[in-house]
Amino acid sequence: AEMENKMNRVIRACIDMGADNPIVSIHDQGAGGNGNVLKEICEPIGGRMDVRKILVGDKSLSVLEIWGAEYQENCALLARPDKVPLLQAIAAREAAPISFLGHVTGD
Repeated sequence: AEMENKMNRVIRACIDMGADNPIVSIHDQGAGGNGNVLKEICEPIGGRMDVRKILVGDKSLSVLEIWGAEYQENCALLARPDKVPLLQAIAAREAAPISFLGHVTGD
């Protein structure tokens, strides 16, 4: 519940910014793991992701294991590129782990 509360505080802080909200889209991770949530959040325009940037506790996990892993209290966010530093600062303030995996490509 602690991690969920941290995540919710980050999301609430962003929503409260109104038009300056750095979040374009948010997707709660459910069945299918990272492979599902990351694919869906940038569909249909496409994106490039570096799976190794996903925060994991076990560095021995393979890319396939990370790609298919299902995490509790985890969301994928699509953020405005110019607002990434703001989102990082909010996450740091709330002690919420955050990683940036890639970008939307349009291809």
